[in-house]
Amino acid sequence: MPEGSRSEDGPSMTLATFLLERIAESEAAARRQLPGGGHGGPHGQAARADDAVYRRDPADPVRLLAECRVRRELIVLAYEATGLDETVDMEREAGSRHDSGVLYVGDRILRAIASLYDGHPDFEPAWRA
Repeated sequence: MPEGSRSEDGPSMTLATFLLERIAESEAAARRQLPGGGHGGPHGQAARADDAVYRRDPADPVRLLAECRVRRELIVLAYEATGLDETVDMEREAGSRHDSGVLYVGDRILRAIASLYDGHPDFEPAWRA
């Protein structure tokens, strides 16, 4: 899994940690837009992020929460893809990809998601896809 670059103050956060923090921020913002602040709707029921109805409005908080859930799932899939890449490399007795500069599929997935946050103060230039 890609690590953050090393700064004079020590290692920075990992790319996965950075992404999970941004997702948590987006979830919190979306929940604040829900009736009752996401703690309960008009009938005392919490709004469901997994609402099956397609939401056309890209700013709809239920849609935003669903998008956050999907991004979290993509991070898990990226870890799984990297594990598969490592297994294939061992079976082929291939050298380390770290030395070759070839990125694992999981790393490429995470970098693609991270491109949404390029410009954030904690974004590392090394994470650019």
